Amino acid sequence: MTWVMALGGISGFCLLTGLVLGVAGVRNAPAPPRTTVSRWSTQVKALTSAARTPGSSPRRDRNRILAWLLAGVGVWLLSGWPVAGVAMSCTGIWLPWLLGSGRVARERIDVVAALGTWCRRMADTLSGGGAVGLAQAIVVSARTAPEAIAGPVGRLAGRLESSHADQDAAFHEFAETMDDRVGDTVAAALGLALRQQSTGIATVLRQLADGVDRDVRGRREVEAERAESRQSITTLLLIQAAVFVLLMFVPGFAADYSTPVGQVVMAVLVAATLALLVWMRRIALGRPEPRFLGGAR
Repeated sequence: MTWVMALGGISGFCLLTGLVLGVAGVRNAPAPPRTTVSRWSTQVKALTSAARTPGSSPRRDRNRILAWLLAGVGVWLLSGWPVAGVAMSCTGIWLPWLLGSGRVARERIDVVAALGTWCRRMADTLSGGGAVGLAQAIVVSARTAPEAIAGPVGRLAGRLESSHADQDAAFHEFAETMDDRVGDTVAAALGLALRQQSTGIATVLRQLADGVDRDVRGRREVEAERAESRQSITTLLLIQAAVFVLLMFVPGFAADYSTPVGQVVMAVLVAATLALLVWMRRIALGRPEPRFLGGAR
């Protein structure tokens, strides 16, 4: 491999990384960014975060990333294409994030469904005499809150138990943790009911739970339709990977890719594929509905 070939591979890698960064952007970046340094620092942090597998330990993530880096080096040495090695490593490291929109959507739905279950449990606690007043019902129900919202509910109950706590601030913090319009609705309803301490709170909680359940059913129907599109994208990726492997074993047909210009062309094609996956992820997740407690992100 000549230095010209290596230079072509490095150029292809830079082009691939730049295009993906440009399309992916950073969801949590300050707007507008104050400096170029802070913008790039935030982008690097976002890419690092996206490389982690949810629910996996840091050690397991490091081993997975190292394995994909070694696989990329192996592809580079086997094919003689630096960009192919970089593409292998990048795709493997960030594949769980690129194809993880379904998981993220399911987690959001699980959180909203848990809110409905929690509201119904509070209503049962009030109706069954297990609590006197809404504040006590929140504290009691926090012990058996669904796992998806156990942490936020526990913190809310802890603040309500404190005599010096600001109740409005406690519900606002709960809504911020939920980061969903349904969470805002539940937090606002609970705060208003706690302030008024009117009768029929159990009935209101059941009606609120019924509304949350309808929202959950609607979201699940949408996700069921999107699942078919995700499956099609996965199939196309597998076909493209198979064609890529075949090219490696047909040197004559893929001889043009062994030149520096060919490596740049390959980098553009791979970057376009990764950018398309990023775009599809954003489309699949959609934009969250605007919130009325705090700013929507």
